[in-house]
Amino acid sequence: MSRFRRLIIACCLCFGALGSFAAHAAPDSSRYDVFLRGQTVIFADARTALGATVNANGDWHTLIGGGVLFRAADTQAALVALPNGDIALHPYIPRQTESTITRWVASANGQWLAWAFTTRSERGTVSDLFVVEGLIGENTMVLHTTSTLGLGVLPLAISDDGAYVFYTRRTDLFEELPPALELPIEGVFRLNTATLEAAALPDSPNCPCVMAFSPDARRALRLAITADGVALSLIEVNGGIQQGIAVLRGYERASYPIFAADGKKALFSLSRASGRTRFALALADFTTREARLLTESPPEALRAVALTARADTALLTSLTAAGTFKLILADGTLARVSADSYLGTLP
Repeated sequence: MSRFRRLIIACCLCFGALGSFAAHAAPDSSRYDVFLRGQTVIFADARTALGATVNANGDWHTLIGGGVLFRAADTQAALVALPNGDIALHPYIPRQTESTITRWVASANGQWLAWAFTTRSERGTVSDLFVVEGLIGENTMVLHTTSTLGLGVLPLAISDDGAYVFYTRRTDLFEELPPALELPIEGVFRLNTATLEAAALPDSPNCPCVMAFSPDARRALRLAITADGVALSLIEVNGGIQQGIAVLRGYERASYPIFAADGKKALFSLSRASGRTRFALALADFTTREARLLTESPPEALRAVALTARADTALLTSLTAAGTFKLILADGTLARVSADSYLGTLP
């Protein structure tokens, strides 16, 4: 049975509660396809199509280790929804207050977490960046900063092996920011978590720009808004080389770029508000140094959440309503596969 068919079956079943909380630190060998239905997280066993539902009222839902990390709506605490139906406090991330803020990002494979804790006072801002393997690995501080200008650390991405973290520094961390893949940024650094050395990525005169980073931390994609449209640039991080790829004309905004696992392709969303509002999905191929539109005017605004290992198919979710779609990259064929929003797969 194909994985996509399992997704459909799993979303149609009625789930029951499973297990006890005592086993959450050592999950069984099942693989779970994870969906979000309103404020409910759905864990669907990819082998048996059985699963559990967990009320995860909040935001910032992120797959990490063996669960879904989210910020609770009522307490602002960092909680983890687990496949056995339980909810636990994250062991390291503290609750937010008026003077403290936490921000986090998971690796593409869901095995590493980078999180920052920022405190503000009349004397300035203190911001610390940590990395954790899974949910309960060692919590390691990799960066400590202070600022009299109110600058705090915002993690943007962490590599699949936890060796590198991309981050920026901002003065607006205590405001309600959009997700990192929708947030225009500039002044990006790549931090080596072993040596604690950080190197700045090449700047762009057209930034702030939306950016994405390959799972191996060797490449970055920059989407700049210009008078001609959306300009794509590829940054080879190790050499500090930035190269223009293409300009997609007629669009005024780009968002939610994600890399393929091998770093050779990236999929992203496009939109424009002038005239008749229009949305599109586009693909950048870094081997051929080309970019092309895959589909224009989809049924609703969509964002990519996963690419298959072969980078020939993508799963996308709606930006305006619940729902998951499958996109064939070769011909742009788009089909709805679930009424719920796909978050990812827990190994």
